[in-house]
Amino acid sequence: MQIQEQTAIRPLESAEDFWETRLEAIGFIFHGTLNVAKSKGQPSGASNLLHFARCPKLEKIGESETKIWFRSVRIAHKHLDELLGAKRWKWCKLCERGITQRVLDEC
Repeated sequence: MQIQEQTAIRPLESAEDFWETRLEAIGFIFHGTLNVAKSKGQPSGASNLLHFARCPKLEKIGESETKIWFRSVRIAHKHLDELLGAKRWKWCKLCERGITQRVLDEC
């Protein structure tokens, strides 16, 4: 993996890191369960959401969920599709309404 790609993805391991990232309001934040094994008990895409960093719904997420910051939507899509699968995550409904055609074209 290239150095640029490594700095474009960052796990948010502490509450302070998470809130600091939200304060900067740059990039995208994923939260959910990274359950690699494919089984009937695996959570659906409804519990694995991608948000803009400034999304107000991020205030309600639990401490136990995995949180990952991405610099760009292209990197987020690629990483989440490889890690979880295309149907195992989705956009937050509030954020999805705010996505412009230009952002969608970057995917």
